[in-house]
Amino acid sequence: MLSTHGCGSGCEICKPAVASILASVHNEMIMNDEHLTLLDTNDRSLANMQRGGTYSVVPRVPGGELLPEQLITLGQVAKDYGLYTKITGAQRVDLFGAYKHQLPEIWDRFTSAGLESGHAYAKGLRTVKSCVGTTWCRYGQQDSVGFAIEIENRYKGFRSPHKLKSAVSGCIRECAEAQSKDFGLIATEQGYNLYVCGNGGVKPRHAELLATNIDTKTAIKYIDRFLMFYTKTADKLERTAPWFEKLDGGLEYLKSVIVDDKLGLNDQFEKEMQHIVDTYQNEWATAAADPGIRKRFRQFVNTDENQEIIKTIDQRGQKRPANWPKSIDWVPIKQEILMQDRNWVSVGHIDDFPQDGGAAILYGQVQIAVFNFASRGEWYATQNVCPHMRAPVLSEGIIGDVQGRAKVSCPLHKKQFDLKTGEGIDSPELNLGVFEVKVENDTVYINLPAKEVLNQFLSTNKLMIQEHTAQACSGGCV
Repeated sequence: MLSTHGCGSGCEICKPAVASILASVHNEMIMNDEHLTLLDTNDRSLANMQRGGTYSVVPRVPGGELLPEQLITLGQVAKDYGLYTKITGAQRVDLFGAYKHQLPEIWDRFTSAGLESGHAYAKGLRTVKSCVGTTWCRYGQQDSVGFAIEIENRYKGFRSPHKLKSAVSGCIRECAEAQSKDFGLIATEQGYNLYVCGNGGVKPRHAELLATNIDTKTAIKYIDRFLMFYTKTADKLERTAPWFEKLDGGLEYLKSVIVDDKLGLNDQFEKEMQHIVDTYQNEWATAAADPGIRKRFRQFVNTDENQEIIKTIDQRGQKRPANWPKSIDWVPIKQEILMQDRNWVSVGHIDDFPQDGGAAILYGQVQIAVFNFASRGEWYATQNVCPHMRAPVLSEGIIGDVQGRAKVSCPLHKKQFDLKTGEGIDSPELNLGVFEVKVENDTVYINLPAKEVLNQFLSTNKLMIQEHTAQACSGGCV
């Protein structure tokens, strides 16, 4: 595909776009080897990367309903792993601060409690918010909780150009805020009114009324068609609201396509959506059960040792990351230091490093990112700590090229670095230490100075944001 429709070796923009398109059509396990390095960092880890390189975990909570046993599991996992917990605006529980190597263990426990991945990392359906409707409310017109659960379970595995949010309100009082969602429903005495193409965010937009007083079966049919039509025609990373604003013919045209089948594609749209529904899998459970996938979650490929990567402070009884200064003075390591008294050090087998991707190794107290740029037949190694906000995350970044230069894009803020020279491509004042790599008999070697020399400049503990940084910040932190 790249040789036909693209150029070079891809980048952090086109690779995830291709992965999203393939997922929307085929719905294969996104962590299969052939898809892995197309994915953005969050998809690749099935969790959201947060400050310092730790992750947040969000189980799915259809309709906002949780069993007491599931609540207990959430609390126990948070306690055992020291995670910060917060109720989200989408009626779910978010647990922050998990290390990557802890994720499969956490998924095992959630899966045992009947909790699935909430796909908070995905460009797809996040959640379907609901009020209690006729379950409890004296004003409720329909069972909004039950219908919200049905909708969420239908579309929970669907990937689209951008995230999707939905809601079902049990009456016109609109407690679930359905008219500010990508698609939402409001109960009436006769059925539901269906709204589409709303969103909050930077530029809030009120949703459009697509159909009135429809039954649940018709609503599902219209939503199937709407989501498929949007997914096939929107630009990459384009939400439904800006997509609608560019749609020729506006609401009347959209109604003619979804309701009246103007394009003659609705049967196809419904079959394609049914394929997505039928091939759904809980990605957490699938990943945790696969030894090959589980192995990728090691912090380092050359040792079972784990290293602290973030300092925390206490706030309101919970742990949270130390503040980032608004600006960090970065003194780049002089490359000539890395050239002194070097030796070739074995760091792993070639299979430990994903093709066209990276993995981290630990050398003394220094994390080093090793990249197998297979499509170019090249290997690179750099410090793993991104100098922008001093987080050891570069091995999780997407590699590609710009004007022929091999590069890595930091997963936190997309800062780009030349893999050969370490030069900051978009921030020349930020530079990486780089190291020579060679492969012999399928073993990967890096040419490194003595551990004690490298520790002086690049040890993780020396570079990570410390607690005293947070305490010293007064209006100069974020």
